[in-house]
Amino acid sequence: MRHLGVWCDWRRWIAAPCPGCGQRVLGMGLCAACAALLDIDPTQARCGVCTHPLVAGVCPDCGGWQPAYDRVVVAFDYQGLGRELIRACKFQRRLALVGVLADRLAQALEATGGFGGRDEPPPDWVTPVPAHRAALRQRGFSPPAEVARLLARRHGLRYRLDLVRRADDDAPRQASLGRAARLRAPVGAFVCPPAARRGGLCGDLYGSLCGGLRRRSDVIGPVAQPLAGARVAVVDDVMTTGATLQAVALALKAAGAAHVEGWVLARTVRR
Repeated sequence: MRHLGVWCDWRRWIAAPCPGCGQRVLGMGLCAACAALLDIDPTQARCGVCTHPLVAGVCPDCGGWQPAYDRVVVAFDYQGLGRELIRACKFQRRLALVGVLADRLAQALEATGGFGGRDEPPPDWVTPVPAHRAALRQRGFSPPAEVARLLARRHGLRYRLDLVRRADDDAPRQASLGRAARLRAPVGAFVCPPAARRGGLCGDLYGSLCGGLRRRSDVIGPVAQPLAGARVAVVDDVMTTGATLQAVALALKAAGAAHVEGWVLARTVRR
């Protein structure tokens, strides 16, 4: 962590084009003007669980039911510059944007005690929403997995990319479905492998599909532990209906996790 901290300090002295406007700024990140475009309106009342803006005092996404996840921390809304950054990272394969997006999510987590504090302990594990195999092969990396790895390493948290897996990797991607189909499709779509429940090591699917870019210990994290009573943070890039996070949380809690929260880059807001 000390070595990584030195690297992070060096970034602050390097001038690079802002991903939003192209203006050269120190820190290899967003300029002040573009960063302000991502700010969430602090005067807007939002759901305390899923962070969607309230409508007449009620959350339109989870107001009528109790989600399996305990809370969600969002970096920005999925619109404007935020949408452009995520799409550039995912579909233009701009891996360098992972650091910019992770920085923004880290700011939101620090403001809400996501790394510990405010009477809440830090998560025992950080894990990403598993990507489709086809997307991994096409893109070469998973943005949620890369953000999860970066946040965990920077803040001294344990992470594993194999806590949750897709039960059916041939299922249609969420982006191709309408709202009603999104809410139905993920039910039972994710499982926790028996090895993850017991604390054993699972096969490194992500590393193998990405060409073995990382050491085994770097991918699955340090000493493995069972999920019983664990606090788990699930990283995702875009939250639309919350159905995917709901399915992942159900799988984790069925395996024994006590607390599941979403760390999400962007939240889709229904107007």
